[in-house]
Amino acid sequence: MTDLLNKLRSRLLAPNSSFELFLRTLYHRLAATRLFFMWQDCLVKRSYRKFSANQASQNNAHINTFAQQPKVSFILPWSGTSPSQALSTLQSIQSLQDENWDVILIVPHSIANNELAAIKDDRILSVQQDADTILASVTGEYLIFCAPGDQFSTTLLTHFYETLVETPHADLFYYDCEYHDKQTGKIQPFFKPAALSPALLLSINYLSRGLIQTKCFRQIWSEIAHHSDFLAQEYEIGLRLCEANKNFVHIPAILNRQIGLVTPDHLQMRNVVEAHLARQGLTNVSSSQHNIGLRFSWNANSPSLAIIIPTKNNHPFLKPLIYDLLNHPGDTELTITIVDNGSSDPGTLAYYENLKKEKQIIIIPYPKPFNYSEAINLGVAESQSDLILLMNDDMAVKDEQWLSEMTQWAIRPEIGVVGAKLLRQNKTIQHAGIILGLTGFMGHIYLNAPEHYHGMLGSVDWYRNYFALTGACQMMRREVFNEVDGYDEGYRIAFGDVDFCVRVHAKGYQNVYTPFAQLYHFEGSTRGYQTPVDDVLRGYEQMEPYLVDEDPYFSLNLTYNRIPKCVSKQRSQEERLAQITTRKSFYLKNQ
Repeated sequence: MTDLLNKLRSRLLAPNSSFELFLRTLYHRLAATRLFFMWQDCLVKRSYRKFSANQASQNNAHINTFAQQPKVSFILPWSGTSPSQALSTLQSIQSLQDENWDVILIVPHSIANNELAAIKDDRILSVQQDADTILASVTGEYLIFCAPGDQFSTTLLTHFYETLVETPHADLFYYDCEYHDKQTGKIQPFFKPAALSPALLLSINYLSRGLIQTKCFRQIWSEIAHHSDFLAQEYEIGLRLCEANKNFVHIPAILNRQIGLVTPDHLQMRNVVEAHLARQGLTNVSSSQHNIGLRFSWNANSPSLAIIIPTKNNHPFLKPLIYDLLNHPGDTELTITIVDNGSSDPGTLAYYENLKKEKQIIIIPYPKPFNYSEAINLGVAESQSDLILLMNDDMAVKDEQWLSEMTQWAIRPEIGVVGAKLLRQNKTIQHAGIILGLTGFMGHIYLNAPEHYHGMLGSVDWYRNYFALTGACQMMRREVFNEVDGYDEGYRIAFGDVDFCVRVHAKGYQNVYTPFAQLYHFEGSTRGYQTPVDDVLRGYEQMEPYLVDEDPYFSLNLTYNRIPKCVSKQRSQEERLAQITTRKSFYLKNQ
């Protein structure tokens, strides 16, 4: 459908013509309605039903065709309160296509032998809950931590062995899953990012039920805290492997159904994640429960911060924003640099006279044809601070902790750009991260979805890593900004923020989205929805390699739509290139 619309648009309309701009504005307003989202959400659910049916009917290669078929050990704690769940998981393992596995069944001392009498399989070994005993009992080359009630796809090992052929040196293989949603009681899918996302691991152990190389397991097992909750031990192993920069490989298939997702929602899990953050050199690490989940905090050491805001004749939005910035809680040394693009409105000019009394505020004249990238670079050059925050002038603060939240991330040496959760006035999503290749170019994931939407890729309320985050609210260290020479002034209005993030990412930094920094963004209130053709073409020219390849923070199993659906078949690089060519032709035809 999207491809068809792009083709019609390319043939019938001229870019930025009055009629094209009218239709584009109309589309944005329609797409922001509740009814439009409900229709999209129905398509998402229908696509998953088809996806599940297709995966169930696929004929997988026979297990004996793979040269490498290492043994896999499943570690499963016995559930005394609900033994039927543990038995169900054992039956699921016994139904696997391959027989090169064993199960280490962890039983407490109180379990009577007659409770285990129904288990008659030499590959299932019952051991006591003792760290040394468990370590000695693992005989597989890889192992999987399970929970009672888990159901594994019969093709689990088939997919694993197939992936192992291409990536034999990986330390952990993880895959997509289904889970029982505690709120709705329904079965939901979770399509995981293809790349490692250290930030996401703070909100959820998306590596859970992964195949861990036993060699790595043995190296780590003596170092971890042996909790009564085995999934907490698995969580710590995954985090320690992440700290050690081990190799992680994603298998893009749903191979497990579990009772629920592994989140740090109880004391043992919280302790595991807090200890992980402390091992990374962070101090005063703590966690606090919020309505959207668990927020982790650490000492930011009170860095200085310069906020850069380009603007023109927009004091109705600018005034309340400046007030909130000047009265933010915390001890951050803050300055505000307003880059004014030739304001002539009497109300705005009168407001500036009042602002001149504020020692923290600098107003820089910028009397030139507006170039957002140039305005940003000018504002940064005229400021002095440890951190830089780039902001649009049409923002409003929703949660007062947003600034401290972004600051604590930005001071970390491995972090590049930090982005916030931005909402429209009606509390739908305006920004929760940017996916490269979305709609054939790039775009905001979950755009116009409800404030707490949980879709195929997971929740908007989780920490995440992305390639790019919107320039409407970006924070970074000054050294990061300078290392990539700031914004590319070849982008006049649009996509300079994405280009900036991509260049930062290419330097090896992690770009982070945090849902605990929340603001309103009244997008379109300043300049509408017009996008310069030259900006689009420059974006295609400079970022096409990223657009043709799969975004590593997305999923192969999802369509590149703002509200992603399941693919009927995975698209080839040639097909993605054809989509890009169609979109480019629309902008090229009047050049």
